[in-house]
Amino acid sequence: MGIRINIVKLGCPKNDLDSEAIQAQLVSSGFELTEEKEKADIFVVNTCGFIEEAKKESVAAILELSKFKNCSNGKKIVVTGCLAQRYNSELWNSMPEIDAILGLNELDKIGSVCSEVRKGNRLCFTSPLPEEYKEFSELKTPQFSPYAYLKIADGCDNRCAYCSIPLIRGSYRSRKMEKILEEAKILAENGVKEINLIAQDTTLYGQDIYGEKKLPKLLSSLSKIEGIEWLRLLYTHPAHYTEALIEEIASSEKVCKYLDLPLQHISDKLLFLMGRKIQRKGVEGIIANLRTRIPDLVLRTTFIVGFPGEGKEEFEELLSFVEKQRFDRLGAFTYSKEEGTEAYKYNEHLSFKEKKQRLDKLMTLQQGIAFEKNKQRVGEKVKVLIESKADCSNGKPGHYIARSQKEAPEIDGVILVKGKNLKIGEFVEVKITGWDGYDLKGEVL
Repeated sequence: MGIRINIVKLGCPKNDLDSEAIQAQLVSSGFELTEEKEKADIFVVNTCGFIEEAKKESVAAILELSKFKNCSNGKKIVVTGCLAQRYNSELWNSMPEIDAILGLNELDKIGSVCSEVRKGNRLCFTSPLPEEYKEFSELKTPQFSPYAYLKIADGCDNRCAYCSIPLIRGSYRSRKMEKILEEAKILAENGVKEINLIAQDTTLYGQDIYGEKKLPKLLSSLSKIEGIEWLRLLYTHPAHYTEALIEEIASSEKVCKYLDLPLQHISDKLLFLMGRKIQRKGVEGIIANLRTRIPDLVLRTTFIVGFPGEGKEEFEELLSFVEKQRFDRLGAFTYSKEEGTEAYKYNEHLSFKEKKQRLDKLMTLQQGIAFEKNKQRVGEKVKVLIESKADCSNGKPGHYIARSQKEAPEIDGVILVKGKNLKIGEFVEVKITGWDGYDLKGEVL
């Protein structure tokens, strides 16, 4: 029996893709993968370090795994990901439980590092991120899901005042288009029907390597790949939309009429302090343009509450804006003070209690909007992608978990479909018959 490795994935879909690349490299290096922690010889923890809560979760995961290590002297812990990239020396000096630390630029060393820690060596490999996108083993093990995430760039140049991503992931680096298309074709061959494009800012794709934004061209090229039926855009920036991009989204039969458009705030004062490169008038203009040009558009957004300088007036302005715009999907989180960012030096930081109260108020408002929109969808006929079979843990027997273009995987609600002998990865027409919280119910037509 070979050396068995358990991979612990933390963070966002962008981090999940790194985990898949790590998994592929380990398999090609002759290691076995296991979901059972008790049977693992090595734990590989792919950490997140975006905000304080994510850091705490990552450290807690490492400490939890150390319990298995204490029970068996042979077990080892390898830590990689965003936390390892940003805080490598702190982790190395304060957590002797860790046997190896691997930065984001060193993922191609994962196989050799795992071999070395088995010999008893303690290693730390980190280095500054390159100026160009570095391809690792981007193609992963065969997909067992009808949807997949596809990274088109890494890093960020936006330098928002609250965000630590440039400190962790470096400057914006687009992947070569031919590499993206090559991976998309292989995903299609593995049965993937929906591709979700991700980056720190998908709308900026191509600016660094082609001298202009190339997302419209990329979408057009991806649309030609046989087997791919849906293309979904996540992590777009309101200041970087172009007429060409809007036209491609509006006219393409394969691009989902669903856009993830993080706004973070709407107060001009806060948008300026955040460094968002757009003001309220511009935000309202792009939303109006998108909704006019793209019928039945579903808009998802994200807001930060409790940012330094957010008084009651600015918060009330945000609530009024959300009430008026009635977003289909909305996520929010409290501001996290991150060292190294511009906002770290700001005054007027709010208490945790005040930030939490504002978060609860915003999400209660959005909950009412979301439930009302779900109620209005009863009777709607819609094409859905069958994602998995429901059981007692995720629905109820005799039903299937599905999504339409209006629901993004993993972050939005689902459609619980009643039907027989449906196949995972197939599209079926469904009539919405009811709703339950953020989820919908439907029957196959």
